[in-house]
Amino acid sequence: MKSYLELLDFPQVVELVKKYAFSPLGRRHLDSLKPTPNPWRELALLDDTVRYLLKYGEPPIKGLNDVTAEFEKVRDGKVLEPTELRRVADFFEGCRELKKDVEKREFEELKALVARLCVLEEFVEEVKRCVDEKGEISDGASPKLREIRKNKRELSQELKRKADDFVRKNASVLQEQMYVLRDGRYLFPVKASLKGSVRGIVHHLSSSGATVFMEPEEFVELNNRMRLLEEEERIEVNRILRELTNILLKNLKCLENSLEAISHFDSLYARARFAKECSAIVVKPSSKIKLVNARHPLIPKDRVVPVSLELSSTKKGMIITGPNMGGKTVTVKTVGLFTAMMMSGFPVPADEGTELRIFSKILVDVGEEQSIEQNLSTFSSHMRRIVEIVESADDDSLVILDELGSGTDPVEGAALAIAIIEELIEKGSTIFVTTHLTPVKVMAMNHPLLLNASMEFDPETLSPTFRLLVGVPGGSHAFHIAEKLGLDKKIIEKARLKLSQEEMALEDLIRSLHERISLLEEERRKLQREREEYVVLKQRYEEDYKKLKKMKIEEFDRELKELSEYIKKVKKDLDHALHAMKSARIEEMKETAKVLEKESREIREVKIEKVADEEIRVGDPVRIEGGTSVGKVVEIRENVALVDFGFLRVKVPVGDLRKVEKQEEVQVEQQKIVSSFRTEIDIRGLTVEEAEPLIKKFLDDLVMNGLSKGYIIHGKGTGRLAAGVWEILRSDPRVVNFRFGMPAEGGTGVTVVEVKT
Repeated sequence: MKSYLELLDFPQVVELVKKYAFSPLGRRHLDSLKPTPNPWRELALLDDTVRYLLKYGEPPIKGLNDVTAEFEKVRDGKVLEPTELRRVADFFEGCRELKKDVEKREFEELKALVARLCVLEEFVEEVKRCVDEKGEISDGASPKLREIRKNKRELSQELKRKADDFVRKNASVLQEQMYVLRDGRYLFPVKASLKGSVRGIVHHLSSSGATVFMEPEEFVELNNRMRLLEEEERIEVNRILRELTNILLKNLKCLENSLEAISHFDSLYARARFAKECSAIVVKPSSKIKLVNARHPLIPKDRVVPVSLELSSTKKGMIITGPNMGGKTVTVKTVGLFTAMMMSGFPVPADEGTELRIFSKILVDVGEEQSIEQNLSTFSSHMRRIVEIVESADDDSLVILDELGSGTDPVEGAALAIAIIEELIEKGSTIFVTTHLTPVKVMAMNHPLLLNASMEFDPETLSPTFRLLVGVPGGSHAFHIAEKLGLDKKIIEKARLKLSQEEMALEDLIRSLHERISLLEEERRKLQREREEYVVLKQRYEEDYKKLKKMKIEEFDRELKELSEYIKKVKKDLDHALHAMKSARIEEMKETAKVLEKESREIREVKIEKVADEEIRVGDPVRIEGGTSVGKVVEIRENVALVDFGFLRVKVPVGDLRKVEKQEEVQVEQQKIVSSFRTEIDIRGLTVEEAEPLIKKFLDDLVMNGLSKGYIIHGKGTGRLAAGVWEILRSDPRVVNFRFGMPAEGGTGVTVVEVKT
């Protein structure tokens, strides 16, 4: 018998996830994962890893190779080769980088896992010093090795020079003008007939016998010295390798812990990549089973039909009916597979809202299990497994039975199926059953602990849609399908007559319910699609609105800056005019007035019209005949008017004045501009006596420009200047109220004054 995990395709899913691992370590760890009643920590680790991957991208995994073979070799007391030492050093360096990266993140469970990683900085530094990137022991590994290799190089140069000289001087006795290195010794190809001409040792004879390879006596000592140096080098290199390996031997537990931690991390990394690739989620255990758009991971994305179902904690099972090849088996296997995946610490390809329960047992009978060797029929094979399931089931078991009661007489099979379902419910098991048998459908409709469900079928196309409809049993559709395929109606009517009235009524009711639910389900899916489109449009409009709002704010901010700069310039010109007035520099004042008049035209563009035969009164806006500057009449005495032009006051005969009308919008804008540089005065650093005329002039300006509020900046200091300001304001009849500023207005360093307008 296959295990329930094999029947649920769990091993195939593990194989699918294994391709996302970065090393054999993670693949072996994935193979070890099995359902457990306590998957909480594994799921928390997986949740951390998924969120890490989505937020920060790929972790630093360079150098994290599988060094299990090197670990076993060290444990057996063997010396590691230079390339093996380099691999282990790279592994520890990778551990250091991974640990460093994870520790600065916010994922506590993942931090606890990488805390087990050892770094062994001393070992890494020593290996890098002694072994180069090509995996060879470097000259600097020890002073002795450096000296040996220096002597070797010098001796090698001397040997090569002598060999070249020997070839040149003895060309006549040599078969070829060359030399060879055999077993680390310089040999020369001497003609066999002339070997007596060379004093030395014969090492080899050519296959033809015409050439002997001789070591001339002047090379013997040099060759011996070279062999001795090579032996010394080998001994020194072995000593260095033993020392480096001994560092690992002393820290064998550290290496073992790091291998285990990296295996676990690689396994989590593979599952997280699978989650990202398949839009899978980490499901925390719940008290019910609820699948939201669950997608079987072994069915291609372009063919899989999402499954949605819910079995609350008040129900004990679901009976699923429907046509063959309609998706019943895939649905129940998805329930079992997702439960096993969650309990093993795997993400499941489903949408948020999916919930799964922990069970102590998952018992499954799915698919054909006919055994030719044991001469068991399909029914017998299924029944043997069902017997084991019924015996093992308890109130903490998930039982999945596919095509219960099939393979035998339908009447007996239905009775047996009902009895098995009732027994499992009595034991408290949670069950998912698929069937074609009508009595089982009826039983499920009347049982308070069971839910009916069916696979949707399109009678027009004679094909399943693979969608699950919860709450309605599935019809056989046999008569309808037969009629669509062209079976004679007489035959179909004869068949109908052979069914009892109750059976016909039930089939008609089921078909009617199925059609209505299918229509409702299609309408629901349509509304769901429209809702999703609405959400996408809403998000797009919100993003566009934010962009537009940002552009408007930036544009308004730019205009404000330009206006602020312009107002600062105008205020500077006004201050210059006041200074000129105080210094009685009339000519300078007139020049400044001309500048202000020009700027005033640019800002206000006041439309001036002559109003004939109207009497000029105090408060009227007027201009001097022939001029463009607009002022306000302050007082009239003996047919002479005092006119305030903002920057100076002038006495003008009433007959030389002309009343003007101003456009309302321009007037409002002008008042804004005037108020922007007329609403505050800074008297810090002055005495009360020096400040008094400036304050009175400031009050005049507020009244003349129709402004009700102004700000007198006197600073905090000792408070003497502020007290003097308040005394001046108390005695002025134009002042309605005054107070210290709010924090946003400058606090006690500013007095806010209100005047009559």
